[in-house]
Amino acid sequence: MAGQEDQELDQEQHADAAGRLSAGAAPPGAGTGPRARVGLEVSQVVELPRPRFPGSAEPARMYAVLTVTVRRPGAAPPDAPGAAEGDPAPGAHRPRLAEVLLIDHSSSMVIPPSRLAAARAAAVGALAKLPDGALFALVAGGDKAAMIYPRRPGLAVAHAESRAAAEAALYDCTPGGGTAMGTWLERARLLFRDLPAAGPTGHVRHALLLTDGKNESGYESRAELRERVERCAGAFDCDVVGIGDAWETEELLLIAGALGGRIRAVEDLTRLPGELAALTGRAAERDVTGLRLRLYHRAGVRPLSFEQVHPTRTALTPAHVDLTGVGTGAGGPVEEYGLSPCGEETRAYLLCVAAPYDPAQLGKELLLTEVEIDAGDQARDLDLPAPQPVLMRWTDDADLYSRLDPQVAHYQHEEELHRTFERACAELKRGARETAETLLGTAWRLAGETGDTAMRDHLRRLVRVADTERGTVRLLDHIARFDVEAARIQSSMTVLPGRLPSGRLPRGRPAGGRPPEGRR
Repeated sequence: MAGQEDQELDQEQHADAAGRLSAGAAPPGAGTGPRARVGLEVSQVVELPRPRFPGSAEPARMYAVLTVTVRRPGAAPPDAPGAAEGDPAPGAHRPRLAEVLLIDHSSSMVIPPSRLAAARAAAVGALAKLPDGALFALVAGGDKAAMIYPRRPGLAVAHAESRAAAEAALYDCTPGGGTAMGTWLERARLLFRDLPAAGPTGHVRHALLLTDGKNESGYESRAELRERVERCAGAFDCDVVGIGDAWETEELLLIAGALGGRIRAVEDLTRLPGELAALTGRAAERDVTGLRLRLYHRAGVRPLSFEQVHPTRTALTPAHVDLTGVGTGAGGPVEEYGLSPCGEETRAYLLCVAAPYDPAQLGKELLLTEVEIDAGDQARDLDLPAPQPVLMRWTDDADLYSRLDPQVAHYQHEEELHRTFERACAELKRGARETAETLLGTAWRLAGETGDTAMRDHLRRLVRVADTERGTVRLLDHIARFDVEAARIQSSMTVLPGRLPSGRLPRGRPAGGRPPEGRR
């Protein structure tokens, strides 16, 4: 299927590509900004309890949070009060951006007509956020993907005339047909295919998908959508916006999760232009490319899991694993993870490794894993951090090993919040209101513990809070589907930890003991 889809566009796309790419290869101002500074921090409690039964099937687990930050001199942190997402950092140079806007033009978009009008106005606002010299395309999504602008498959160069022509073409486009979002993503993949992702002539490849509905099985099954999404993974990032209330949350989470994007659920159509403009502006600022996170594990250390936990939870697969050291006995596996383009932002990752026990090492601080950030050819344009260690020390002191690192605790609570809310939604769907009510009360309490005020705002549309501290809530008599699904999307995102006090693990579980549910 992939080969056939590729061939359908090849002839037309390559006819126009050469001129457009050469015209857009060097946007004005590229490479003139201040050096970005990349930070790396490891947060953990190094003590693990000495195994009572050495050689048991359940290994001791060490958890550590790895926090990667990207900052420019003079720029306020994006999470600071007053920092607006998508606003340019002072003195930032223009990124080499390639943007594809995938706008739903299926038949459902005209019911009511204001929906399509809002989507078009939002797309025009997104075009205005493209810096001059960026490459872009507008695609109409239906049961197939159709080019809006440029008319033939390819990428145009952003300037005043091309934006005006794209706007005119957008309003001339006639909606119709069904929905098959995987074909829209395939079109974006083909449009991006000839663009280098890194290096002096590289591009930040970003897509923005807007839809009001879900895939129709007659046009594209869930399995076909998943196959196409997986084919696009690594080729570009994609943010997703759902409007109306007929979209399928699992489909939006699948797309954004695999393609490193964020999801927005927009109920008030007057807010839609601002949402798309902010997402496009944010993509335009994510011009730090080529970052790689490398984990050097010590001999005998077994990596168990590694996932992004902020700003969204995303399971990660290493781009490369070197087992040379394992084969020779000189070391453990070396895992390398490619990071998607960054702007002024913070990302956090949760690492879990199994630690080998040696009685002779009791009380000694040992290196488990060394964490390094590399940027290859891009390193000369960045201030990169020194490698950071993930350590461990076996102990019999319960006061030491029963502590939980505040950041590890924070993201474990975030995961518990997500899991609890999903269970509540399932109970609500099957009509078990009392059980759902209890679970939503727990979700309210967990949202407070993690400082997730946005999640609490969503929960207020589902419940009336009787006791904030205890998490006693009452379900509202009428709950709109949009409010439930918007809260599900919110629970897939996380907030950065505040200044949490170090605490003991729940139910007396030691720091290196059994993993939290869902991480086994």
